[in-house]
Amino acid sequence: MREKVTALILLVVLGFYSATIGWRGVELIRDGRLVPVLFGVAVILIPVVALLAMVSLVRLARDGSRMMAQARESGALGPWADELEQAETCRVAKDRKGEQAHYRAAVRAWRTSRP
Repeated sequence: MREKVTALILLVVLGFYSATIGWRGVELIRDGRLVPVLFGVAVILIPVVALLAMVSLVRLARDGSRMMAQARESGALGPWADELEQAETCRVAKDRKGEQAHYRAAVRAWRTSRP
């Protein structure tokens, strides 16, 4: 759930950044000179690159949510159940890094176990 909230917050920040600075990139491109045009393209590409980098985070949040829903409905079965238990153990121990690593491993295992 935390990854989903983080992804949504980052998407909102990216949208705000794109809206507030993107117009400046367009104005730089309109200038027509080489250096301002290159800066304009860079200003416009930064949010695009950030969005592409966030795609995996959004997919992780989506699949993690589905995995947790399945675990609540029918129980956690399969190799991903062990990783999910280890993630919970790390969460209780306040080991955030370990929790994230095991949660991501659980999502990967869940993805491969689906038909």
